[in-house]
Amino acid sequence: MGTSINQSSPHTLGWSAAQAGYSNDKIPIPRVATEVWRAAVNQEIGNVAQLIAQPIVARIGALAIEAKSAADLSHATARLLSQSKQSSLGTEIARRAAIQCLSFPVRADAYAERVFAEATAYLVSRDLPGFVGLGRTQTVGDSMEFRSAVMNHVVNLARTVEQPKTFDSKSWATHVRNVVKRLRSQDE
Repeated sequence: MGTSINQSSPHTLGWSAAQAGYSNDKIPIPRVATEVWRAAVNQEIGNVAQLIAQPIVARIGALAIEAKSAADLSHATARLLSQSKQSSLGTEIARRAAIQCLSFPVRADAYAERVFAEATAYLVSRDLPGFVGLGRTQTVGDSMEFRSAVMNHVVNLARTVEQPKTFDSKSWATHVRNVVKRLRSQDE
């Protein structure tokens, strides 16, 4: 028999602001997304933006663009991570995004969007279970819809930022920085 532990966000003012939107339905989804990303990049440890801006995440994106199948991509990604010894939360987010982008006609754009969707899902999911039954998330279904709405907002916003032309480390890091800057400062 196994157990699952939910690793919650740090107890900071930034995360308190983000979490206020998990129960208060008067706080619009764009504002929730802004507060989540503001809190995420202001953490002392575990800045998700830094993790997804790493060169290894760009390399996984390049693999996703060239992959012939999901199995091919899975093997190539596992080999890359094994050889580089760079497995992290950022690479796990990238692996998920890479598999998802295989079904899109423009994989490069899809990968860039799905990385932010998966990062957002991770960030929101850390604390959201503790808010089920409060305000906007009365049921588990409500919490899933809420998380999906935040993710969709982030994807839509990421689409408004010019996609990287190539998946080299510099272009990718610049893209991540530009999307995060937009997420943190968006207007409601």
